[in-house]
Amino acid sequence: TKLREEWNFTGYIVSDCGALACIYNDHHYAKDSIEAAAQSKNASVDINCGNGVVYPEGLLGAYGSNLVEEATIRNSFTRMARLQFQLGLFDPKDFDPNNDIATVGSHSDLALEAALQSIVLLQSKNNLLPLNPNKNIAVIGPHINASGALLSNYHGDACGCSKVQQKRCKKTPTEEFLGMPCGSLQGADCIETPYQALAKKSNLPVVGVKGCLVDGYDFNQIEDATKVAKNSEAVILLMGLDQSQESEGLDRNQTFLPGLQQELIQAVLNVASDKTILVLIHGGSVTLGQFVLDHASAIVSASYGGEAASQALASVLYGEYNPTGKLAATMYPPSFMNEMQIQEMGLRVGVGRTHLYYKGKPEFPFGHGLSYSAWGLEWGDNEARSSLELSDSDPMLRTTIRVKNNGPKRGRQTVLMFWRPHSSLGIQQKLIGFQGTQDLKVGEEEVLEFALDINDFKVWDDGKKGMDTLAGTHLLEVRASNAELKKTLYLNKGPSTFLQFAEAVAPVLGYFQAFR
Repeated sequence: TKLREEWNFTGYIVSDCGALACIYNDHHYAKDSIEAAAQSKNASVDINCGNGVVYPEGLLGAYGSNLVEEATIRNSFTRMARLQFQLGLFDPKDFDPNNDIATVGSHSDLALEAALQSIVLLQSKNNLLPLNPNKNIAVIGPHINASGALLSNYHGDACGCSKVQQKRCKKTPTEEFLGMPCGSLQGADCIETPYQALAKKSNLPVVGVKGCLVDGYDFNQIEDATKVAKNSEAVILLMGLDQSQESEGLDRNQTFLPGLQQELIQAVLNVASDKTILVLIHGGSVTLGQFVLDHASAIVSASYGGEAASQALASVLYGEYNPTGKLAATMYPPSFMNEMQIQEMGLRVGVGRTHLYYKGKPEFPFGHGLSYSAWGLEWGDNEARSSLELSDSDPMLRTTIRVKNNGPKRGRQTVLMFWRPHSSLGIQQKLIGFQGTQDLKVGEEEVLEFALDINDFKVWDDGKKGMDTLAGTHLLEVRASNAELKKTLYLNKGPSTFLQFAEAVAPVLGYFQAFR
């Protein structure tokens, strides 16, 4: 009802693969596929993902048993057919909608913009970044020729590859075992590799050495890599994970990079620390260690950027795009794996987990992300107050932040607002809002508005079995790249202190008013 009627969603709903069968096989909410089909279709689930029997076998029985009406089935079919027509699946046979999607400019532009915004500049020293295209660079690491790995493990045909290219693709044994699309763990001809994209930006020949594999110890070119690194003006280390390390049904038991990667990084930093950029291609959080943090001149988290990942990475490293990304997960220190049992699911136990509860010092915190520019933050013109106040009777207010690009490059910035409550709860911080600026030239500024709602600051009360206001003095922190603002926040369960004051003085004011 909420999705269809309140939100006016007209698309179709797809179940998680195998989820409808769980209704009777695992959850026992329905007795068989017929009941499960009726419950799902009546709940507006249009497509049964996976090779389940719920709709193929159960839906007709549900209709025959008057558990689902014909109109419900027809409406569901209409929603699916409408989108299929829009996608061109019923167009003439000589028209291939996959090729159309791949070549339409807006789709490619969106893929590139998404990849650009996902790149996070974690560390930048020695003025190494952005790169000078006239520098002699070396590209080293297991991901120098990454293609399918950049797409992660859930995607359609690789960037609209032609059918000829797809036919040439032969699955690896791991892809077969994990049911991955062809090319996930190997080269996909239509995906530009990091080495190819970086070579296009350089005015000089680029030397590439793989150094090692993502995992395993049989392939070792570390000695060759250190020689190349020593003789180059800048080194780009392309390290990280892939779908052999993290995917559905596959978990890691460590946060350090696997195989020989840590050894390769250390060897290169030993001979070229002042000119090395470490690029991490990964999904889950990784740990680097203090040696890497101390010696790498720059560290970039590039995630799995999709079909435009390599182009985006090259644009950021060569300064065509000023990075705006923020870290989506805490990067923990090496000690974390010994401080928390991997089977422990409690977020507050011990040193805690996530940015809300982690009590230690992370290698890089959630929300961290630098820029090629220095940024200034100030409270807005209407924010002369030294503190802010919310109460149950006065639950909302708006506050403004002035953001200025102090240069030297134009760009955008994302401003994050955190709540730091007093220590009684164990919550270290909580993200309560974020805003992005427009593209700002050097010297330009923009005012962003944040709406604060007391419900954002409520916490669970076991005694009351509900959310409750945590009264007291708290702290608001606003962060953007290198800049930070702080302001005291008062939370009150009853009327605000201003209202309490007004109520207290009202009788006195009335008394004097009577004698005017």
